[in-house]
Amino acid sequence: MSNVLLKTKEIYNDLNQTEKIIATYLLDNTNNVLNLSIKELSIRSGVSQAAWVRFCKTLGFTGLKDLKKELINDEIGDRFDPSPDNGDKYSDIKYASEASTIAERVCRNNIQAIESTLSIVDFEQIDKAVEAIMKAKRIVFFGTGASGVVATDAQFKFMRIGKNAISYCDHHMQMTVASTLTKDDVAFIISYSGATREMIEISNIAQNSGAVIIAMTKYGKNVINQCADIILHTSATEIVKRSGAMGSRIAQLTVIDILFTCVANRSYDDIEKSLNNSYKYTSKHKVDNK
Repeated sequence: MSNVLLKTKEIYNDLNQTEKIIATYLLDNTNNVLNLSIKELSIRSGVSQAAWVRFCKTLGFTGLKDLKKELINDEIGDRFDPSPDNGDKYSDIKYASEASTIAERVCRNNIQAIESTLSIVDFEQIDKAVEAIMKAKRIVFFGTGASGVVATDAQFKFMRIGKNAISYCDHHMQMTVASTLTKDDVAFIISYSGATREMIEISNIAQNSGAVIIAMTKYGKNVINQCADIILHTSATEIVKRSGAMGSRIAQLTVIDILFTCVANRSYDDIEKSLNNSYKYTSKHKVDNK
């Protein structure tokens, strides 16, 4: 899917009524958007030219010309994409009688979540996050529900390379540790929606504590992003039944893997001993099958 259209779908539910009219027109009439002037688009959509410009800026473009350029680049890329066009490949839980059909849908969802996330990753923000993590005295990963699982995974990864990484599932513990953070620490907030009540509370506490806040959320504006110094976006289709947050969890784990690998590569000489030691001791607990 086009990067522009993907971003539009990601933020659709958070748009005001005028923005939704433009978003709907863009999604339903992409060719018109490519070929018509802003004056003509304004007439056909029934929305002012200024509103179109504001919408383009909401998506991260300087204006309509910039958005069109990205749409053209996306279209060229799609033309050379060898993957089959299967409209059912990215969906929430649906009835299916065959295990093979279910397995195919789940795998396609996970693959699409990773590919969609890669298409919207801001690598400047990734670099900033890596620098903040490398400098931090403490990195505290916060998440609840499925995002809490991702926070725990992140803790284990960064502990392996000698980072002072922490993660708590209990919200009272999360609030306690957030209140002890300083400007030398990183609060890493994980929430796909960016609107989870507990994580909003943690973000506010961490902000008051002076910590560097890294937020990992879906693309678009949300409450948690407003508190963040560094924003990392993920993309995954979570429809009505939310599938146990499968797609979003895979996308979040992928971004954590990217950060971990970047940090490890930039300081490999320093962390090689930690990696070797952790492998040496954990490998003793593996049964020899010979």
